Amino acid sequence: MSFIITVYTSEGIVMASDSRSTYNFTKQLGNGNFETLCGAQITDTTYKTFQCNEHIGISTCGDASINQTPIAGYIEKFIHEKVNADSSVGQVSNDLLNYFSNVNPHLNTHFIIAGYDSNNTLPVVKQLFVADQSIKNFSTNFSGAVWDGEIATLSKLFTQLYAKNPDETYCAIQNHGINFNFFNLQDAINFAQYAVDVTIKTMAFENCVKTVGGPVDILVIKPTESFWVARKELHA
Repeated sequence: MSFIITVYTSEGIVMASDSRSTYNFTKQLGNGNFETLCGAQITDTTYKTFQCNEHIGISTCGDASINQTPIAGYIEKFIHEKVNADSSVGQVSNDLLNYFSNVNPHLNTHFIIAGYDSNNTLPVVKQLFVADQSIKNFSTNFSGAVWDGEIATLSKLFTQLYAKNPDETYCAIQNHGINFNFFNLQDAINFAQYAVDVTIKTMAFENCVKTVGGPVDILVIKPTESFWVARKELHA
């Protein structure tokens, strides 16, 4: 799996993701049975957020390979062949769904597509599900965030929790919530970074396969430009 998040504000959009991919390996035992080794192969250098053009970005989570080939290459090929400077968020979303449906209609891969359409300063944010053949639209009249992948850790911040009293009754634990409407662009960057970090650091102590990890890539998109705040680079 992975963790991806998009935060949208009146100033711009922030898209962030981790860098870990975990691959399972199934082998046949001497008795004829099969054993699946979860997380047998791990890499912390996977790109999951992509800059399409100057005003649109894509993040992905879920199945990370197709025919034993990393999905990042397919996404980069899609961007090269299907996206141009004038593409709208809606066009990219529809084309992306068609593209991967032709590759594998049962692919359990999700995408968040975010950006700006021409001459529009209102963010456009969509979530795409290949296996379900569906696209979800988000209202961006107010600031907010959408995340996908290993969502359990961050979702606890927005879940009402209760404490059990000695008399078997329950009382609500105060939940202050997060007011995204007060976020400026730097706040959005800080929150996106925090959301990925807290997921990575929490999973490090949990009894589970560590499916989120590695460097955090952060893309900022404004109505007239986009740029990387953090992005891992190839090196020797």
